Amino acid sequence: ANNTDGKKMCKVFVQKGLGLSSSNSVPLVVCITRLVAQKGLHLITSAIRHVEELGGQMVVLGKAPDLRVGREFEALAQLHNQGSSIRILLMYSEELSHMLYAAADIVLVPSLYEPCGLAQLIGMRYGAIPVVRKTGGLADTVFDLEDQQLGNGFVFEGIDEGSVNRALDRSFSYYTEKPEQWNERVKKVMEIDSSWNNTAGKYIQLYNSVRVR
Repeated sequence: ANNTDGKKMCKVFVQKGLGLSSSNSVPLVVCITRLVAQKGLHLITSAIRHVEELGGQMVVLGKAPDLRVGREFEALAQLHNQGSSIRILLMYSEELSHMLYAAADIVLVPSLYEPCGLAQLIGMRYGAIPVVRKTGGLADTVFDLEDQQLGNGFVFEGIDEGSVNRALDRSFSYYTEKPEQWNERVKKVMEIDSSWNNTAGKYIQLYNSVRVR
């Protein structure tokens, strides 16, 4: 968190490796997820189109267990993967997922429902600002930047395409128009401790507080 220059190196490495334009002037959005209805498939496909319209870059990494969904995303991959701004990778790769988190400026998690959610937590640890739908564990861990104290991402509530697009608009504007504040937020989210070291300690305190002596 005290030296975020490494993110720029990771970003260039991933851009070159995937054949994207090498540029730090546009945000790189990643969405790493299982391609199932819970994860907001229509919001992901909308985001792909909108990021391209905004002149940004986006990488989707995930597998679709449903054949129909798989065919839809294969068609999207054929449409977009030849360009220089979008990559849709229909596979599972733990190694590549960590590379993408490290390179990302923004991590997108548009779930329709989400009991916990790890993508936003992992993304923040790697300095990627989350764009999430306000539901379940996402609402518990990501707070809109309008909140000066707790703000660590961009939050939307609707399940329509306009809602996710407006959240992306706000994130892109913040990235391009307020670079110093963006870098401060990157540092802030990297310092958030969501590990079991922190959580387990709180559980122990709770158990000790109610233990019958």
